[in-house]
Amino acid sequence: MIKLIKLLALTALVFTHQTSYSYPAQSELFGLSESMVHVWVTYGDGVTGTGSGVVIKENHVATDCHVFADSKGVNVVKTFKKYVPIAVFADWKHDLCILQFDDLPLPAVMMGTSKDLQYEDKVFALTFPNDSPIPLPSYGKIKGLHPFEDNHIIRTSAAFTVGSSGGALFDLDFNLIGITTFKSPGKRLGYFYALPSEWILELLNTKPQLDLVSTDAPFWSLPDKEKPFFMQVIMPMQQEDWLKTQGVAKSWIESESNNADAWYFLGLAEFRMNNYAKAITSLKKSFALNNRHLDALTELHQIAKLQDDKELSGWVVSNMRKIDPEYVEYILK
Repeated sequence: MIKLIKLLALTALVFTHQTSYSYPAQSELFGLSESMVHVWVTYGDGVTGTGSGVVIKENHVATDCHVFADSKGVNVVKTFKKYVPIAVFADWKHDLCILQFDDLPLPAVMMGTSKDLQYEDKVFALTFPNDSPIPLPSYGKIKGLHPFEDNHIIRTSAAFTVGSSGGALFDLDFNLIGITTFKSPGKRLGYFYALPSEWILELLNTKPQLDLVSTDAPFWSLPDKEKPFFMQVIMPMQQEDWLKTQGVAKSWIESESNNADAWYFLGLAEFRMNNYAKAITSLKKSFALNNRHLDALTELHQIAKLQDDKELSGWVVSNMRKIDPEYVEYILK
């Protein structure tokens, strides 16, 4: 079960359009790097695994539970020195865990909030991909804020890969806003998700456990029908099964009629099935619900080009410029 979960959580790396000048250079991240730790895990028969972690307060490291769930042992490594936790705060369902230590001489990051985030905000992840000996940055933007159990699951274009689970997602003020956790399965364009930082503070108010035995499966590893709609819609979309994508989107809208992403995926499916009129209506509805939904505008831009609709094109470009002027220049090349 753990191997299957890791396979789904930790795979391919993708690259996305970004304006790099506004992101911090790697040299600016040395301070943050002091708060990042490499998580090492041991299983039976000599099997080992790795992940990422971030110091969120004195002697406490946040990471993903699936990194070490049901393992024989876990420790964190910093500058070739090993530290062994004395307890773990665990929210197995949400896949968020906090390792507690009594001798971890590392600074904590600044805690931020995910509730103030907006679509297209610039962010960056800091993780240990592919067993890198040092934490490496990955830059991107907020592409989704999916309501889930009184908070939001964050989707970002800041890509991550094997070893990145439990890493840190920061805003440009270096505040911790999320924990990098899982991505969509498959080898096509990845969808990368992080848990909200607010869950960390909530978890610290619970009682720690002294073992590594999991009591629940992560919500994102459940059978498709039990997953939230924002996850159910991805696989058929990636497989270009537009009829199924449309069906999931419609069910999503029935459950959350004012969800901009639900309307976006409905419009995307309608567009791909050549129902341009319905697609325009759905995509405009998505944008009306979230005026920073650049993906909805991008699809409308494609429809306008296909139909040579200069009025629609002008409206789309005008709204795009309010969100990301450089992106407009990028797509108009």
